[in-house]
Amino acid sequence: MPDHPHHSASDSARWREIVLLRRRLVSLKAQTRLLRHELARKYNPDQPRVPAGDAGGGQWTSGGGGGNPTLTGTDWLGDLGSALSTALSFSDVVADTSGDESWAFYQDATRPDGSLAERAVVNRDGSTIQSEFAEPGRQSNWEERHTITLPEGGKTTFETSERTQTIRDGGPDGEVLSRSTWTERGPEREATVQQAFAPPNPAGVAVAGAVLFGWLSPGDDIDGPRTVMGFVPRDYQSSKPGQMDLAFVGNLTTEEAKNACHMLGKVQELTDRAADAAGDPRQFSSMATYGTDVHVRFKNFVNDLNDINFRAERSFLKEAAEPTSSEERAAGYPRSVRTDAYEYRPEDGTLCVYDLKAGRRGLSVPRSDILATAAYLGMSKVRRVILLEVRPRR
Repeated sequence: MPDHPHHSASDSARWREIVLLRRRLVSLKAQTRLLRHELARKYNPDQPRVPAGDAGGGQWTSGGGGGNPTLTGTDWLGDLGSALSTALSFSDVVADTSGDESWAFYQDATRPDGSLAERAVVNRDGSTIQSEFAEPGRQSNWEERHTITLPEGGKTTFETSERTQTIRDGGPDGEVLSRSTWTERGPEREATVQQAFAPPNPAGVAVAGAVLFGWLSPGDDIDGPRTVMGFVPRDYQSSKPGQMDLAFVGNLTTEEAKNACHMLGKVQELTDRAADAAGDPRQFSSMATYGTDVHVRFKNFVNDLNDINFRAERSFLKEAAEPTSSEERAAGYPRSVRTDAYEYRPEDGTLCVYDLKAGRRGLSVPRSDILATAAYLGMSKVRRVILLEVRPRR
């Protein structure tokens, strides 16, 4: 469904129905987990039973004269009912009525201790995000994982443990496509069980990553978490040489982001200066006009630095097959894509692409993959591409 700020009543009703269905699925999943937990806790195949012929024959027993009493079927059901009463609590569905957000509805599920357990998001384009968060203080193979379902049905899961992210095709139990660890230089792909010349990550992975990035990045705190997308060149031959594979999407601390992208602090400073110079957005005829003014001022500030490896408003060709793709193109050149700013470090092959946002609406899904690939093709000896959004400090 196209991303328009206004929708018909039938569209809104369909989105709300999707959210309600998602809520029921989350509830069933929570109850299923509790059932499994109770079965695992109550069932012990080595636990002794009351001998046949005795009262209560065949029932489980503690095996001693004292201690735990025999667990009867009625006791078990009562205990399970008590456990189910501590299932997740669901918040009200939050709907965006402004049309300024990429999402339409979302809903949170919390544990009895108040910690966030799950979140279901329905986007305006029909994609959904099912986020799960590990219980605080409990050992888990992951801290958080996000399963993105695209409108056509494809699923991709991003499973993060500390700074290592596993990307799976088909959902949480799907095939491992890649595993990468975030380092001071950016994402570094780990060896996975793949044959040489294996096919690249499915195209839907980058789209799913952009959906997750679009949900996370508007909540970035200038002095706190920063959402990044990290791309690495393909390890294996493919029909599209020069393509990039998504390796990591998620939140970093500001310090971690600056360690990988050294000019992030300067980009933020110049963005703030540009917004201050532009003045109050309400004095412009539209947010688009305001955004253009901020971008022009930002470009001038960057160019004043005269740094060959820190540039603004450069356009790159999209096509991998173009022999002259490294040449600079004028903005608006056919088959080109413009970067708001980029930082290139030839010493370690890191290319940071900064996308300046003057409003709330985040990076579009197709643009993220195109930006990473086109910028990569336009530079030499690139080992990784990191994509970040930067907004003026309010």
